[in-house]
Amino acid sequence: MTTSNDDSSNNPISSNGAMSRTRAYPGATRRLAELLAEAGAQARARQRQVLVSVVEPANIDPLNALETLERRAALDATLAEHAMAGRMYWTRPSDGFAIAGLGAVVTLSPTGPTRFAAVDRAWTALLEDALVTDPSDAAPGVGPVLMGGFAFDPEGPRAAHWLGFPSALLVLPRMQVTAIGGGCWVTTTILVGPDGAPDIAPAALAQLRACAFGPTPRGSGAAAPSATYGSLTFDDVRPATEWRALVGTAVAAIRAGRMEKVVLARAVRAGAARDLDVVAMLRHLRSAYADCHVFGCWRGTAAFVGASPERLVRLEGEDVRASGLAGSAPRGTTPEEDAAFAAALLANAKDRAEHAMVRRALFAGLAELCDDVIAPAEPSLFTLPHVHHLHTAVRARLRAGHSLLDLVARLHPTPAVGGAPRDAALQFIRHHEGLDRGWYAAPIGWIGRERGELAVALRSALVRGREAWLFAGSGVVADSDPEWEYAETMLKLRPMELALAAALAVDGAGAIAEPVSAGAGDAGAR
Repeated sequence: MTTSNDDSSNNPISSNGAMSRTRAYPGATRRLAELLAEAGAQARARQRQVLVSVVEPANIDPLNALETLERRAALDATLAEHAMAGRMYWTRPSDGFAIAGLGAVVTLSPTGPTRFAAVDRAWTALLEDALVTDPSDAAPGVGPVLMGGFAFDPEGPRAAHWLGFPSALLVLPRMQVTAIGGGCWVTTTILVGPDGAPDIAPAALAQLRACAFGPTPRGSGAAAPSATYGSLTFDDVRPATEWRALVGTAVAAIRAGRMEKVVLARAVRAGAARDLDVVAMLRHLRSAYADCHVFGCWRGTAAFVGASPERLVRLEGEDVRASGLAGSAPRGTTPEEDAAFAAALLANAKDRAEHAMVRRALFAGLAELCDDVIAPAEPSLFTLPHVHHLHTAVRARLRAGHSLLDLVARLHPTPAVGGAPRDAALQFIRHHEGLDRGWYAAPIGWIGRERGELAVALRSALVRGREAWLFAGSGVVADSDPEWEYAETMLKLRPMELALAAALAVDGAGAIAEPVSAGAGDAGAR
């Protein structure tokens, strides 16, 4: 695995190109032993498991910790058993926040339409008797958290390449590294069983810590990167002509009054000459998309990676933040052309009507559980390197007795990724789209105690060795044009095409080589 193209200035915790090391917080080991003894007594007395978490300061980039552990685990099967399950990375670089999960203490994977509530109940039970030491004064992402995601549709089709990414998968990491506000914290978690015994041996835990925070092994990564784009290829999973025809079918259904809007997704299959470097993809994405939610979730040898511009919902105490993203336009090649595209988007009746559907759905969903739901009357621009979006930020106050996952259950899927009315749009997608979206366009993120954040997993790809599946969607309404909708998906595929380039091609100066075959300029190229 290569670590080239590391822009340390954009890292939440800068390593300046080198692997940082951390030492145990002086009282952490002693405090862990005290809490384990206390938890053992409680567990035996109550005949139930007790969660123990110890937090200590550190000095390491969370993504570096993941990479180091991955390299070392490749050389040590025993370490791999404890470290490789449940790996996940999450960051919003402009917030100075990042979190990496290493290993798995508990894995929650309920199925069916009640999956959000089932995770919520299990998480509440785990936290009920938890013993946590937290010198960070309860900073976001510090202390025990769940990390993971959900499938877009628990009743949708299933494809073999999504194996390992079920209807719901939330992991409580054995160890998590959180960078926030210029500081860094490590949370170590152990589950004590009803017999009073911890679920991991002290020696195994010490090895995990030493490997994550030690120097990166040399010579154990992938072959040296090529300076050219190589043989990376892209092919539509569904032929372009068929997908455009599907848009026409959706338009006819909308004009017949069966629904107002439906979001149709398409997938592109990529193939490479060698295994794709997921960490290199993440380094590129967090550097290029600082205002997006950048994520990577590993399941065995596969990883789901993306840089989503759309927050689904964030909770901090009772403060709720959500956002709607609908309506798109390309970037211009000159400042004047770019400004004209942006102004046209803001004035476009079709895009504004589509965006209004999303805004109304957010208000209605939040109002069921929240008070003081507020948002600007007019949408603003959310600008990314290849596209402009219409954006509305929504804020609310959560009523007592409700949770972050209650909000997720009310909001997902929004009209921005499903359609309106929701049930009619989902039925159309199930019967006509012919695509297993897997975790694409679904909630992904982290959940703590009365706080957390989940994004809508857009601008994403599923990576398996030398192959990847890239996903993009477009909102179809009564006056949609199939050619434009296809062209819009091309714009939305661009970030992950460039991320795949980053996984393969780094020139001598450490810059990403521009792809020669993945351009979005010709909407009929595929």
